[in-house]
Amino acid sequence: MATGNSAYNKLITTTLQNLPSEVFDSVSTNNALLYMLQKRDNLKIVGGGRKFTHPIFYNKHSSFGSYGRLDPISTAIEDDLTRAEYPIKVIAGSVALSTLDVAMNAGNKEKLIDLVEETVTRAKTSMGEVLGDQVFADGTVAKDIDGLQHLVSATPSTQTDVGGIDASANSYWRNQTYTTAVDAFNTTNTGLTGMNSLLNSCTFGRQGPRLVVTTKNIYGLYEIGLTSNIRYATTELADAGFRHLAYTTMPLVFDDNCPTDYNTDHHLIYMIDTDSLWLQVLSRGNFEMTDFEMSHNQLTRTALMYLFGNLTCGSRRTSGVCTAYDGT
Repeated sequence: MATGNSAYNKLITTTLQNLPSEVFDSVSTNNALLYMLQKRDNLKIVGGGRKFTHPIFYNKHSSFGSYGRLDPISTAIEDDLTRAEYPIKVIAGSVALSTLDVAMNAGNKEKLIDLVEETVTRAKTSMGEVLGDQVFADGTVAKDIDGLQHLVSATPSTQTDVGGIDASANSYWRNQTYTTAVDAFNTTNTGLTGMNSLLNSCTFGRQGPRLVVTTKNIYGLYEIGLTSNIRYATTELADAGFRHLAYTTMPLVFDDNCPTDYNTDHHLIYMIDTDSLWLQVLSRGNFEMTDFEMSHNQLTRTALMYLFGNLTCGSRRTSGVCTAYDGT
C-alpha cells in the first residue's frame, strides 16, 4: 500500500475516531440552552434502560402542619413522589469519505489534514443544526426528541401525555403561559408587563426560570426598550460568548430556532427552569461513532455518528411561555 494512503488511514483513525467528543463540545457550547444545562450539571449520562425517567415531587405531605403540644402527629405513608418517563430518541448521521479523494490527496500531507478538518467541521455543523432544531420540537413527530414546544407547551391543559403523565387531569404538571396579545412591545410597557406576569407565575420561592430564550425580533425590541439602561448579563453565559442581556436575575438570549410563526406570526418567549430540565444520554450512545467500512457498491468509506438521548423535565410549573407577541 502506498505510503500516502497509510498516513491517511492513520489520520482517519486518530482524528475522525475522536470526533464525537469534539462534536459534543461544539454543539453544547453553540446552543445557549444546552450550554446552561451543561453548566448546571444537567447533562445526564445514563448507563442503560428502556426509557429515561425524571423524578417528580408532586404533592405536599399532609402530616406536616401545626399541632398542639400533646396532639398525635400523623405518621401516614403518602405517595408524594413519582417519575416522568420519556422514550429514548435517536439523532444520527454519517461521515463519508471518497476513495478517490483519498487517492488524490495521498501525496500531500497538508491536503490530507485539510480534508480531515473539513470533514470534522461538516459533522459538527450538521449535528449542531439538527440538535438546534430538535431542542424546539413540538412532540408531533414521534421520532423527534421532546423539545421545548412539547415540554413548555403553549396549551398545556390540553396535553394528555407528557412524560407519561396526563397534564389535562393534573394541574401540577402544566407549565405556565401568558396568552394576552402584545402588538407593540414598547407601548405602555406591554411587552415587559407580559414577561413580568409570566415570571411571577413561574416562580415558587427560590424555584423558577433561570434562562429566557426568544427570537431575534423580540430580543431587539427588548434591547430598544432598555435604551440607556441596558444591562448585559455577567452570569454563566458571559464567558461563553453568547450575546445576551439581563432580565431580572437571569440572561435573555435569542435563538434562530425559536418559533416566529406560532398562531399567525406570533413570536414565542420561553422562560426555562434549567434546573428541572435535563438532557439525558445513554452512555453507549453519547455522540458515538462506528468504524469506517468500505461500501459494497461505491468507492466510499462510511462511518455513522449517533446520539441516544432526549430532553426530560421534572417540574413543568416552573417554566413558561408567552405565546402572542408580535415581532414588530
